[in-house]
Amino acid sequence: MGAQDQSTGRLLAGRYALGERLGRGGMGTVWRARDEMLDREVAVKELTVSHLSEEDLEMLQSRMKREARAAARIKHPGVITIHDVLEQDGRPWIVMELVDGRALSDVITQDGTLSPREAADVGLQVLAALHRGHQLGVLHRDVKPANVLLEHGTGRVVLLDFGIAKFEGAMDITRPGDLVGSPDYLAPERAQGQRPGPASDLWALGATLYHAVEGESPFRRDNPLSTLTAVVDEPLPTPRRAAGLGPVLAALMAKDPAERPGADEAGRMLREVADGHTVSIRVPEQAAGPRLPTQLVPVVDRTTEPAAPAPDAEPATEPVPAQPAAVTQPVAAEPPVAPAAPRRRGRAVLWAVVGVLLLAGAGGGAYYVQQHRSGPPVTPGPVASGTSGAGDPLPSDSPLPSGAPAPAGYAWQDDPAGFRFLLPTDGTWVRTEKSGGQIYYSPDDLEHFLLFAVTVGQPLSPQEHFLQMEATLSKSLKDYQRTSLAIAKIKGEEGAVWEFSFGAKDARRHAKEVEFRRADGTAYMVYVSGPEKDWLESLRQFTTVLNNFTPTS
Repeated sequence: MGAQDQSTGRLLAGRYALGERLGRGGMGTVWRARDEMLDREVAVKELTVSHLSEEDLEMLQSRMKREARAAARIKHPGVITIHDVLEQDGRPWIVMELVDGRALSDVITQDGTLSPREAADVGLQVLAALHRGHQLGVLHRDVKPANVLLEHGTGRVVLLDFGIAKFEGAMDITRPGDLVGSPDYLAPERAQGQRPGPASDLWALGATLYHAVEGESPFRRDNPLSTLTAVVDEPLPTPRRAAGLGPVLAALMAKDPAERPGADEAGRMLREVADGHTVSIRVPEQAAGPRLPTQLVPVVDRTTEPAAPAPDAEPATEPVPAQPAAVTQPVAAEPPVAPAAPRRRGRAVLWAVVGVLLLAGAGGGAYYVQQHRSGPPVTPGPVASGTSGAGDPLPSDSPLPSGAPAPAGYAWQDDPAGFRFLLPTDGTWVRTEKSGGQIYYSPDDLEHFLLFAVTVGQPLSPQEHFLQMEATLSKSLKDYQRTSLAIAKIKGEEGAVWEFSFGAKDARRHAKEVEFRRADGTAYMVYVSGPEKDWLESLRQFTTVLNNFTPTS
């Protein structure tokens, strides 16, 4: 018998009676089911893969469980409601809300492309779901038309498949070298191996809306490698049908994540298109109350009898959030607006030091370390906690009063990234800025250097951030050894201090990093690295730099 015949009528956990199969993808099968205890229809997702190694199977099971945790963490109409997670026959099953609808990819295939106003209306609701997730530290990482479900009769839009979602305090469940997500909708920084942030999800939203109005994704090529190359290097193809949505697509899909709009600005632009207005990219934010739906007939209901999904289709028709009986009209698509963040490079982007550039040895060779790899945080020693005063891991030099002249051997430096500090004058210190917003000052081609970064919307505490980076560094750097990693009050804000050494005995290096996070979520990082042989001098300069470091915007 087929899989459907074998499973139909099965009773899971003594209460969920499986019915017809609703969809199947590469990782799981979704079934209609009845909750016998509560007498309601639900959807049940089963992990259905075969011919995998034990390691691969364990990874997929972890992804499926993460999907449930990520979705359950976000209470929002645009995200699936998770009812239960259970294990049976040695694999996980997710019980979730059943939504009667079609995926955006099916709507495009079966009914044709969306109008710019329809696409903007869909985009607003997806943006609202994403933004709520971002506020809670959850990144989706796989936004695409197949993961956007449109509910029949209500106009409600639901974001599916948090199976590769990443959220605060959790490590990646991928292995080194894995690239999760669909290449067509992968932001350039992710295609280049950098750490994803909220801006990466917004890029994928832009690519999804481009597909919705143009009928194809903007960068799809013959194979994944050429697709990723196009994402990184090629300009966005000029849309032919987007009309007023065109400028919004261009803004969302800017190559540099720092140049993309944040959720509030993106929501304003999409709302203007959905309401039939001309988009103005740079105007003051205007308060906007709930609005009436743009379309009288929801996109998913444009045909009287929508075609039934193919039995083996990708989980495009995967059932998801919301109890239809409770939804009587389209959900307002206004994304929640977070408190305004300071306007500086990297707004709404989770840089959080995308990777720490450390010198692998003398001569200035850069060793690039990506942060979020597989495995739990490594803590090779106790993590101390402390505040300013005795036992504090920070040197205790007092900062200069505001407006005081620079002391001998230093000059005030106002960096365009929005901070001020005392720069040593022993040599010609050259400023360079690398990808991810990392700002270097070095007098000798990175033999010795200071590194700064500003992260707006940092979801991790400084200590959590350091532990995640250490999980990779302790495995990647030769003879890594932690000196200390401690919580500390820095500039009156929550912070942490991390000191370590690495490298062969004849070329050993020392490094120290401090990070503090303000109440608005903006994090500041100051880092020093130099040869072990003259570490005390590097540390003395670092102390002066840090104690007089001041954000200016």
